[in-house]
Formats: sequence, C-alpha cells, structure tokens
Amino acid sequence: MLRLVKAFCDLALWRISPAQLPASVFLLALAAAIVALIEVAGALVPPPAPESIPSRILLSAGLPIGWAWGVLRLANRRERFLQTASALLGVGALALLVLYPLDWLSQKVGAEHPIAVPLVFAWLIALVWYMLACAHIWRAALESRLVLGVAVSMGYLLLWMLLEQALLTEPK
Repeated sequence: MLRLVKAFCDLALWRISPAQLPASVFLLALAAAIVALIEVAGALVPPPAPESIPSRILLSAGLPIGWAWGVLRLANRRERFLQTASALLGVGALALLVLYPLDWLSQKVGAEHPIAVPLVFAWLIALVWYMLACAHIWRAALESRLVLGVAVSMGYLLLWMLLEQALLTEPK
C-alpha cells in the first residue's frame, strides 16, 4: 500500500507518468474505493451531511472515471483508460486529503480571523497543484503538450463545479 501512495505522490510531483502504473481493474477499483472512503469521512465531519454521501462519491469517484473514458475515447486512446483513470483517482485522493482539512479549518475559524487568509491561500495553492498534476496526467495520456492537459483539466473542473452545484447545493 505504501508503494501505491508513493506512486500517486510521484505522479502528483511529475516524477512518473500514468503509463508506469499497472493497467489493472483492481487498482482502479481500489483507488475509487479510497476516494469514496474519503468522501464518506468528509460527509460525516461536523456539520454532518450523510444525505450527500452518494452524490459526493459520484462526483469524486464516478466523474473522473467517466471523464477519463470519454476523453480517451474521443482521442482514440482507450487502451490507456485503466492507468489514466487510476492516476486521476489516486491524485484526486491525495488532493482531497489536503483540500478538505484546509477548507474545514478555514470555515471553522471564520473569514474574520487572521489565520483565514493563509488557510484560503494554502487551499488555492493545493487546488492549483491538483489541477497541474491532472494536466500532467492528461498530457502523458494524450501524448500532447501541457496546454492540452491544462484544457482537459479545466474542462473537468468546470463540469465538476456545475454538477456539484446541481447535486449538493440545497435549494433556497
């Protein structure tokens, strides 16, 4: 398990490409399960929102899988699906482990507290790091320039934000 965490960290730091992961359904399922567990834990942190667990899992585990399948199918690179989707989920799990605590802390201290600004700044840096890590994965999977990887990552982020708004925001 430690080798898997190291592999995902190396992906996030651009030391390896998704091609260096095994093309394994088990790895994809394991990475999806880890993301799902992080989402369940996040939904149970006060204030708890257990009713949002299915939507959160769908967004964090299902959307990267669907996005990877769609983009790779369009690019005619379906053979890279398992490695790319596993890489996206693994890096996503790492990002969740950083972003969720920073978000929770910034909300807990409130916007008026002096520590809120560095917390929000750290959150923003972590989000940019995550997007660049995903861009690296897409660049390698599509054998393209980083600009295309960034574009695919930004498209994913926009879709995720729209779906999050639709699925997790309570109507007023």
